[in-house]
Amino acid sequence: MPAKRKPAASKPKATKPTNSPKMPKAGPKTAQRFDELAETFVARGAARSTMFGMPVLKAGGKVFAGTYGDAMTFKLGPDDLEKARALKGVEAFEPMKGRPMKEWVLVPLAQAKRWPDLTERAFEYLSSRRV
Repeated sequence: MPAKRKPAASKPKATKPTNSPKMPKAGPKTAQRFDELAETFVARGAARSTMFGMPVLKAGGKVFAGTYGDAMTFKLGPDDLEKARALKGVEAFEPMKGRPMKEWVLVPLAQAKRWPDLTERAFEYLSSRRV
């Protein structure tokens, strides 16, 4: 009679290393300002959602604005992008170091008074591309 075979030892599944940085959480002031903006744009057809755990606004299923720590991100057209980058403290949106997102800027809380206008410009830009 043949000897009983032992079941093969189970190998731990290989996991992919994650290079994803931890997304910074929005502070209370940023969250409040985002909520106020979201209310306005949801009334105009935008949708609230999340991307990478961050609150964002979408139009036609595409993200046009969102929070990133105590800053907001906006997807802007070429002219508005250039103007926004000229503002103090504004930089390219780079959620992964060394990989900036095209057409996106990161606008700090210090420039929060500009957020409504930038949200409007981002919404219009995205809406114009969905023709």
